[in-house]
This record gives sequence, structure tokens and C-alpha cells, in this order.
Amino acid sequence: MNFLIIDDHSMIRAGMNILISKEYPSAQFYEAANEKQACRFLGEKAFDLIIMDLNMPESDPVRLLQFIKTNQPKTPVLVLTMNEEKSFAGRFFKMGIKGYVNKSADNPVILEAIRVVLQNGMYMSQELKDSLLNSFVTQRTDNPFEALSDREFQVIRELLRGKSIAEIAEDQGINISTVSTYKGKACEKLGVKRNNFVELLSLAKTNGII
Repeated sequence: MNFLIIDDHSMIRAGMNILISKEYPSAQFYEAANEKQACRFLGEKAFDLIIMDLNMPESDPVRLLQFIKTNQPKTPVLVLTMNEEKSFAGRFFKMGIKGYVNKSADNPVILEAIRVVLQNGMYMSQELKDSLLNSFVTQRTDNPFEALSDREFQVIRELLRGKSIAEIAEDQGINISTVSTYKGKACEKLGVKRNNFVELLSLAKTNGII
């Protein structure tokens, strides 16, 4: 059984190796500290489970997940991150992940999530289940960032991380004007002024995006 652990912290990767080895002694582990390393592994070897963080330097979680779904569509993905469920989980479940666990969870919870996902199930906390069910029933969400497309979300998130429009364009391989258009549409959906970074930053903090 092959596991790919994608996390920029070596202690997290080592800890996951130890934890999973107790449950799956014959497991083989491959570690990636960023998106580039992860994509290289994904192009060379098939995996039974991918465990990935959402916040890593030189990495875009949306783009990485899209790469995974294109190159290994049958491989389940478990997100293990410090990002709040209410802010991120819904978007990434829509993109095809099979589980979402906060890094603060106890080891038995993490192992249970791994078992469920490996058995073709879907894992999420009860709180997240209730939140997603409420959103489905009421057709509304308290998180305005959920209204953004994946591209719009990528652009806004990178802007919030301090990147310029030119840097985002180069990183994403698209035109500066295209990035500017995504930014404009996102700001309109979020109800913030296009060039009011303070307002955007405040909204992002309120909704746990940063």
C-alpha cells in the first residue's frame, strides 16, 4: 500500500509515517514538501491514498488537487490541515476530496479518517456534516467565499498571501488581464471594492480564509 504525504513540515510527515505504520505495517511512504515534489511523485507512481495540507510555500492547493484528479482520478485524497472546516472543506469536497481533518484532531480521529477513506467512504466531522446539510437545505452559506469559482478563489487567496497580479499571472500561466478580471469578479461577488485590500483582508479574516 502506497501513501503520499504532502506537507511542508518534516515533523508532520514523520509523525504521519509513524502513526500510519502502526495501523498498516507494510505501507510504503513517499513524502513531498510542496506542489512540485508532489506532482513529480504523482507522475511516477500510483498511490492508494494521498494526504495533503492546504497551506504550503510555492503551492496552490486548488491547482494541486486538479492535477491529482487528472493524473490519478481514482486515488482518494484526505486533507489534513489547520484551515477551518467551515471556510475550506465545502469547496474541496466539491473538487473531489474524500476526507477533511484538522491537524489538531486526536490520533484516533486521524486514523479513523484514513480507514474510512481507504474503504471508499467519505470522512468529515459531525459539525461539518451539519453545516453542509444546512447549506444544502437552505441553499445558502454563511461564507461568501463559497460563491467564488475555483479560479477566482485562487486569485484572491494569492493576493491575500501578498502576491501581485503579475506574480499570480506568471505562476498560473495566464495573462495579467485575465487575473485582473478574476479579481474584479471575485470582489464583486464578495461585495468589496476592487482596490480596497484592507476591506478584503478583513472579510477574509472574518471567514477564516487566512
